[in-house]
Amino acid sequence: KMAEGGEPASAFSPLLGAHGAAARSLSCRGPVAVFSVERCRRDPSSGGGLLRDCGPPEADLYDVSLSDGRWLLRATLRPPLNPLVRRNELRCGCELEQVLLGVEYDERRAGAGCRLFVVMEARVVAKGDGAPSPLLKETRCRKLQDLNDEAGRWTGPDLPLRARRRSYLPLWDSSDYYGDVWFPESSNDHPPAPSQHPKGAGSICLRQLEGCISQKRKDHPPVVVRILRKCRLCHYGRPDRYAECPFQAKFLVADKSGMAMLVLWNSFCMDWYRHLEPGMVIQLYNYVVKESYATRMGQDPGLTMEPALELNLNTRNPAADITIFNDKPGNTEWQVPPLQYTFVTRKELSQLRPGDQCDVIGLVTFVGRQERIRSQEHAGEFVVYRWVHLIDGTAPEPFVLKLFSTCQPEIQAQIYPCSISDNTVTFLVCTNVRVEGKVVDASGQTMCPHLFSTKYSQVFINGHHRGKFYVKNPKVQAFIQWIRTAKDEERERLSQTPFGGCYSFPPLPCNERNFRNEVLGVSTLTTMWELKQLLEQLDYREYRRVTVQGRICCVKYKSLGTDGGEEVLVFKPGVPGSTEKRAGVTESPVVDLSYQGTGRSRSPEIPLIRNSRSQKTTPSPRQLRSRKGLTYRKRPAQVRLNESTESSEGETAVTQKRNRSINTVINPTPNQGLNGELSLDTIFLPTVPTSDHRDLRPAKHNNSFINVLAHGGLSLRQAGGSDTEIEELPPQPPDDVLSPVCGLEKMLFIFVLDICSQGSSRVEVALNRAYVQHHAL
Repeated sequence: KMAEGGEPASAFSPLLGAHGAAARSLSCRGPVAVFSVERCRRDPSSGGGLLRDCGPPEADLYDVSLSDGRWLLRATLRPPLNPLVRRNELRCGCELEQVLLGVEYDERRAGAGCRLFVVMEARVVAKGDGAPSPLLKETRCRKLQDLNDEAGRWTGPDLPLRARRRSYLPLWDSSDYYGDVWFPESSNDHPPAPSQHPKGAGSICLRQLEGCISQKRKDHPPVVVRILRKCRLCHYGRPDRYAECPFQAKFLVADKSGMAMLVLWNSFCMDWYRHLEPGMVIQLYNYVVKESYATRMGQDPGLTMEPALELNLNTRNPAADITIFNDKPGNTEWQVPPLQYTFVTRKELSQLRPGDQCDVIGLVTFVGRQERIRSQEHAGEFVVYRWVHLIDGTAPEPFVLKLFSTCQPEIQAQIYPCSISDNTVTFLVCTNVRVEGKVVDASGQTMCPHLFSTKYSQVFINGHHRGKFYVKNPKVQAFIQWIRTAKDEERERLSQTPFGGCYSFPPLPCNERNFRNEVLGVSTLTTMWELKQLLEQLDYREYRRVTVQGRICCVKYKSLGTDGGEEVLVFKPGVPGSTEKRAGVTESPVVDLSYQGTGRSRSPEIPLIRNSRSQKTTPSPRQLRSRKGLTYRKRPAQVRLNESTESSEGETAVTQKRNRSINTVINPTPNQGLNGELSLDTIFLPTVPTSDHRDLRPAKHNNSFINVLAHGGLSLRQAGGSDTEIEELPPQPPDDVLSPVCGLEKMLFIFVLDICSQGSSRVEVALNRAYVQHHAL
């Protein structure tokens, strides 16, 4: 339909000028685009009106901005629609149709322009290519009119519609600050200029304040301290409590007499959290002295590694203030301890014990995708992490860092691998990381040492190193000198840096006995029906590792070196010749030469399998996307559980970079449960030593199919003989590895699966290990 003037009618035209009881429920006349999706924690007043009686109460509410190209409307999703957001089906850029809006009036505001909208029903328009809605392009050509504020009076940042909160939360975790309210446009966004002289008369030291804990005074003299560590932001909002700014931030501070925990509360966090950094010398006013939280809860401060003294700053009772001093090098006026670092090299890492903390610096050679796991501290919350590899030239192995959220979300979003061809060499410094691993002998060597970031960790990359205290550290200087004198082979290594894909560390044991002792002792087996339910309940980017037992009833493989290659059936009971070498099945030792040295590339992303009993169709040109000589499917297919034991044709989508190595996708599908009721298609991408960033501890074996499954990949070394006599050999062709697989249907396996939701109903199921059971569990 056309409106006056020849323009298309607005999808929101039923809302224009509609008031009273007749406008309590209106349907949009056309599709609308989702302009933004934002999350907030509900409060006790959020469950009334149209949000009442919506099933079990949920902790979060989602506000969406909808546009038809002319108007912009902000509305709250009715809680039954929340799973669409958690699965990333309803997301920024998608298109909705059959939208039914409920309309209420905000009784806390008087006058016009106080309508509240609720999305009661909606259907996400599925777009096969993942492209944003065309309606979003129209919004760039005109200024949208806001239906929520028809009087045009509100000019500040958008606030939650149905909760008394001053800011939204990040969509996928609660450890970062988010929204324009944290970045005001006024001049107050910048901290006050550093001062040369303290305000007020006299000061007190931290040791003297320890004797004031029981006095409950609020007029303590100013105290001068240096910030040693900065903790990531903590959100403590609860659905049953009113709190406009439920934020808490902790800093470890010290002076010449001792240490204390500095705690910023509520809106004081918004004023100061982004501006305070380790190394700063600050003076505190109008603070409240308490025992630390751990001490109040009866915990030993020595075990929690936090001081017993706590300095609390808030905007009222009393109104606290902070002065930042200009701490020049060599200045001893403030009598505060220097900021110290404990940098270690990769060569020294194995000498550290699990639980030790250190600082590291290196070149970024791999950055994994973001994944989420459920928080063990806060029910219903998620923790976001990604894997990062760093090299410093002191050892052939890299630092393996599991990087969780820190106090610097802007910097973490900019971490990419090095790329010689793009002339980008990423130096990364990560402080206060914790060593993980397992001590294997009396010498104290740590096996598979890797690093976890902590709540006090900070990351710095190119453009953020200037002026930092660690720049003059001897090990940092030695690293910089190594970069300047890097050899050609080291530069070649930096030209092959991957990113993304399925990755896990440390590697699992290579035999069934060790797996039983180390893994099955602390985790339980999952039934196939439980696995089916788990796949249906995963949230977006949620990662799980499960262990199931069953049998292999089909094996296929596909070469990643040829674009659009067909899967080759290797083994299936009852199929004649399925265990024989097939004519024309070869594997080139050189894969995708046009893709060498192209800078940043994606690491092996585990393909997703679509089970279909119909004949496979050739993908359309729109479904294929070319990236620097490599063509891959832009939208992977779906993994699902079959309620039959028959194998079905599958399509894979692999995006990767490999140089001078054999690349094979082995698809032992489906994995059949013991009862034969359910089967599961999985994918197995074996690692290749010396050319695969996932294979950091190559083990020797005879490259039989059973050993490849147990070790997670191929071996370049012959079995037998001493390590000094073993000669590295090129890997066997895949058909040689997969040909002697007869008798698999009689073997009982333990399968270790890495599962990650890719949004909507797409779930990635990767086979990490498969062990033959030699005796019953």
